[in-house]
Amino acid sequence: MESTARRLVETDAGISRFGESRFGPSRFGPARGGTWLDDGRRDAKGQLTGWYRPATGDGPPTELTVLRPTAGGAALPEPGLRVEKPAGPTALNLPGGRHGVLLFHGLSSTPLELQYLARGLHRAGYSVRIAVIEGYSHGLPSRAPSGHREWAAAALAEFDRMRAQCDTLAVGGLCIGALLSLAVAARRGEAVSHILALSTTLHYDGWAAPRSRVFLPLARVFPLLGRIAVREREPFGLKDERLRAWVAAQMKESGGSDAGAAVLRVSDLLQAQDLMRLVRQGLAAITAPTLLLHAREDEAASPRSAFEVASGVSSKRVHCVILNDSYHMISIDKEKARVLGEMKEFLQASGSTADAGSKMATTVKHPAPRSTEHARA
Repeated sequence: MESTARRLVETDAGISRFGESRFGPSRFGPARGGTWLDDGRRDAKGQLTGWYRPATGDGPPTELTVLRPTAGGAALPEPGLRVEKPAGPTALNLPGGRHGVLLFHGLSSTPLELQYLARGLHRAGYSVRIAVIEGYSHGLPSRAPSGHREWAAAALAEFDRMRAQCDTLAVGGLCIGALLSLAVAARRGEAVSHILALSTTLHYDGWAAPRSRVFLPLARVFPLLGRIAVREREPFGLKDERLRAWVAAQMKESGGSDAGAAVLRVSDLLQAQDLMRLVRQGLAAITAPTLLLHAREDEAASPRSAFEVASGVSSKRVHCVILNDSYHMISIDKEKARVLGEMKEFLQASGSTADAGSKMATTVKHPAPRSTEHARA
């Protein structure tokens, strides 16, 4: 029995994950641990009968009946009933100070990919929200036809709601989420305090971008092609090999991961290209201070996209940082701590020195010479 049973060491003092035993917390003496050899199954009254062996002594295990505690005295579900899970991802809200940051994750992804940055900004005193959008976020299908214009409209609505609660509000995002933040900035002008654009994607021209992307326009002529799913493949935007393996396991297990969905529909990629064109047309209308963070070795979109934004916006303060030890997913890759630091520094700087004496002050940080790891992939 022991070879197949779970062995979980717990103290019997107070309520454990099983609840309180009918023998009381002093059954095996105060503060003594033991091992649950078999959890058993819950009966109609919510009771679980299992086998427990105390930490001291080599005697036979004891049969215990336990009752799981319920939150707020709510009744336990009947045996066999399935508990409904939330339908898709939910936005991450981190209330803080009167200065806010609104973030948009990448296409067919979830707030998980930006969670590290969001929590870091929250600890710095900002109110932070990572929005989810129907038809755009992974696992959140739209109830109506959805495309790049609906995504941009939803992003604007998110901005307007949060702006009403904050004295200042910055917008940012990763990949196509960066484009959504730029689209908001083009429409809302001075209401946007800062732009935080990570791995901005105006072109799918990274070193690992599939050559088949040149055939995407065919899906506009033959709509059925839009249903084709393009599977994500290594390196999954990650230079960190251990994290890359973890993401690969997540995608195999559930079809999604911290780095996004395991597959992308061709129709969504077409809508992303339409959003790229929309953002290019509106770059000149952007005046907010703009931070661009991009990996030199971004396998999905080369730094060309970041440079195009830097030269196209009308912002008086543009700061472009080129990272040398990351791929596309800079929010969770090796240099995520630096990314967070650059974001906090940019938000906290007054910008008065940069603005003085020039129409546009643009700074670019270049890293050490490029590595050649991607050439071995």
